[in-house]
Amino acid sequence: MKSEVVQLAIALGALVFGGAAEEMLPKLPGVGFPVLLMASIYMAKKRGTWQMFMFAAAAGALEDALSSLPWATSMSFFCIAAAFVRTTGLEWSAYVCAYPVYQLWIRMWCATLEGGIYSRFLLAIPMGLATAAAVFWALDRLDRKGAVCE
Repeated sequence: MKSEVVQLAIALGALVFGGAAEEMLPKLPGVGFPVLLMASIYMAKKRGTWQMFMFAAAAGALEDALSSLPWATSMSFFCIAAAFVRTTGLEWSAYVCAYPVYQLWIRMWCATLEGGIYSRFLLAIPMGLATAAAVFWALDRLDRKGAVCE
């Protein structure tokens, strides 16, 4: 029971602080830091299937709300990315490729985005990698301090 409460607290904290970080961190030509996407990938590898999909859906809905994207644009991508990591186990490949592919995904659904698609795609690679490293470090540290899965 203790582990489930700690996992819930970490997930809620990741949603709240991840959404706040995405809003407060700078955005270069419309490309921000994908904290919620990287947290969804982390949760896909470290949590159960039900928890993974619930977190990915919540993070995607929060991303849609913060970015004023059409309903379920981010939610569907986050769930697909989480399912990809869960079924293949390619966590680090997802960390590298998810954010650039996400830029193509939202461009497919939203024609009026700030910045060109090529600049957004190229900026997404280093920003996604930097965010992935920070989110993985922070959530892994929280999991170890909270004695999750022990």
